[in-house]
Amino acid sequence: MSEMVHDTHDAEAQFDAALQILRANHQRVTEPRKAILSILTREHGPFTAEEVHRRMKKGSCDLVTVYRSLAAMEESAVVRRCDFGDGAYRYEINTGEHHHHHIVCRSCHEAKTLDVCVADGLERMARQMGYSKVTHLLEIFGVCPQCQADQEKQPAKDND
Repeated sequence: MSEMVHDTHDAEAQFDAALQILRANHQRVTEPRKAILSILTREHGPFTAEEVHRRMKKGSCDLVTVYRSLAAMEESAVVRRCDFGDGAYRYEINTGEHHHHHIVCRSCHEAKTLDVCVADGLERMARQMGYSKVTHLLEIFGVCPQCQADQEKQPAKDND
């Protein structure tokens, strides 16, 4: 996964907003949840629960707590879950109206952010048709330039 640190001011604002959403949804604001939110607002994921757990201070909580916290935060729309089709869910902070999508390498599974959304018009159409709570998920898959280069360097296998 590509890692990128978010702007400190934005990260603090997102962290505070996430805590407010948890409280508004009558969810407990525990130290493990604060630690998870700190990771998700300061670093760019998305991260699996295991990756979040590894980034936390040693002994701050167990992996089950991370899974449960992420599930609770997803229910409150504080985080959003990404499915890249490899059997591992990944989580990132839900940035609300300014969302983004990913391009994921089928070979190395690195995800890069795509800041343009082509589906906003489709959401508008769905609302015009009377639908409410309309959302979408869109992930693009391909083979990154590095994996293409690595594949070209590998000798061809004999078909004997």
